[in-house]
Amino acid sequence: MRWKALFLLALTACSWGERVPSEIKLGYSGDGSFWLGVPHNAAWELLPVEPSSWLELTPNKGLGPAQIRLRARGDRLPEASLAETTYRLSGDLKATIRFFQPQVRLTGRLVEAPALGESRLPGVGLRPRSLPAPTGEILVKLRSGQRPLLDGQRLLNFDPRARMGKLRSSDPGLLERLRASPGVEWAEPNGWVQAQGEPTDELYPQQWYLRSTGTRFAYLGSFARPVTVAVVDTGVRYDHPDLAGRLVLPGEGAYDFVDGDPDPTDPGDTLNPTAGSHGTHVSGIVTARSGANTLPPQCYEDSQPVCSQSGTVGAAWAAPVRVLPIRVLDAGGNGTFEAVATAIRYAAGLTVRWQGQTLQLPQPASVINLSLGSLQYSQALCDAVSEALQQGVLVVAAAGNYQDVNPGAPFYPASCPGALGVGATDLNYRPTFYSQQNKAVTLSAPGGDTRGGAAGGILSTTWDFTFKDANQKVVGRPNYAFYMGTSQAAPQASAALALLLSSDPTLTPTAAWERLKTRLTDLGTPGRDDAYGYGFLSLPTALGLNLPPGPLAATLQGPSPHPLLADADGRFSSYVLAGAYTLRVCRDDSANGLCDGGEASRDYALQVPPQLSFEAGNLLGP
Repeated sequence: MRWKALFLLALTACSWGERVPSEIKLGYSGDGSFWLGVPHNAAWELLPVEPSSWLELTPNKGLGPAQIRLRARGDRLPEASLAETTYRLSGDLKATIRFFQPQVRLTGRLVEAPALGESRLPGVGLRPRSLPAPTGEILVKLRSGQRPLLDGQRLLNFDPRARMGKLRSSDPGLLERLRASPGVEWAEPNGWVQAQGEPTDELYPQQWYLRSTGTRFAYLGSFARPVTVAVVDTGVRYDHPDLAGRLVLPGEGAYDFVDGDPDPTDPGDTLNPTAGSHGTHVSGIVTARSGANTLPPQCYEDSQPVCSQSGTVGAAWAAPVRVLPIRVLDAGGNGTFEAVATAIRYAAGLTVRWQGQTLQLPQPASVINLSLGSLQYSQALCDAVSEALQQGVLVVAAAGNYQDVNPGAPFYPASCPGALGVGATDLNYRPTFYSQQNKAVTLSAPGGDTRGGAAGGILSTTWDFTFKDANQKVVGRPNYAFYMGTSQAAPQASAALALLLSSDPTLTPTAAWERLKTRLTDLGTPGRDDAYGYGFLSLPTALGLNLPPGPLAATLQGPSPHPLLADADGRFSSYVLAGAYTLRVCRDDSANGLCDGGEASRDYALQVPPQLSFEAGNLLGP
């Protein structure tokens, strides 16, 4: 079969009358145009049957007749030799048109450079380390005025200021006798500590987004500075065990701008009552704790329900980062411009007036997270963002979830000047079908896509508002759920900024953003674009983490930009549009399959011809 038969049907400017083609086949170039034979002044509109369509039509509606330009979106094409999508023609003329796009099978192999292959350092294992044998020593703190001699045992070391000493004895009953002694404040075995490793929380393996952004390696950082992230949302469930100790409490500055009181506990979600605390989900993405919870195991509701003693972890679990919950959305998920604007100013430390009360936050937040917004412009929101920025506070906002129904439309407050608008990507680092694409997108982060299964979403803390006790009384209980949306992408960016601020006390919030910006991974069109912004969130190089050398990875920049996944032997295979590419081979130290900023890399110029397949050959690593 000769592929030229699939080239775009070039139609002349003559009118087709009322004939409408049932099939249109694009060429390898992925663009072209065709005449739509709709009578003069007849209304028409072409709508994709699948919301994630890879094909763009310009215009997609109007009055007949019309010439329509076609463009295949290389960042949305499926992995197939021939992509297919269907559009529905509606208006004064009804029809269905199928579009086809041929692709080239690109193959090649990533090969270690010989010198580097000989000197490569071993990778660091992430499995829990085994503990050394017990020390056989006892630490003891004496009460004030006590002499350092206990039960006939002299302390080997003694710090008078701390009144703490160490002794060694083979007597197995000594520890309990010391604890019972009136001259002892406390006694305990002298145990071992270990270098911090990846979390062992039960649901952590399902948090793929922490690996995508390299946040999994945050445990290698050093974090001393306390940081507060304000989550302006539906409120939070303070009784969720995975958030214990990670939230600013009522009376400490948390506030409810819906009910006008200092307790922003989320009262419920009428749209999703079984796993529906949006604010709790966002808060957990930022700062859910690591390790076993102090409360009993809680149930994780999904296709395979399990109970977990440890749950998930937040992106900033390794740092002293707390979430300041501020409630502005009601049980239906709705809030006013006034409430959100007031909450932004309040979180930034400005004095506000609300329902007859004058309010000022004792300790302003460094980052404000806004996983909310509107397609309607609001001067109140943009003024509040501007005031927060003047206070030196970063404002991070979801870019919006309307790309499939209102492509490119601005979304506020993400589109307000100075706000950091965050777009969403899926498991494969591609822009999601819903993520708004416009000039306001500043950066991108995983937002997930649950259409192919819940595990493609972002897993975090939620709440079941319907759970009943043994007496059939509705009491609710904590749980976990997968969400998708730019609402889930934004808090990952907020957490990354909080980690930077915690790691370097000299950084201002603005300086933290500038550092993160220069370390973003450039995906999609080279440079800033409307889907990824300045790039995809990448944490290790921004934190200056010293990672062990990783495997080789490769990414494509060009008509079909995406990572190239290689097998254990370095072979890769992918379908792409024909055209000119830059193929980057890198040392993937962050182990996320991407060539992140700061990772050693080598670029190759690659011209993919319009044919069935193309072999790129062996490509040496950096």
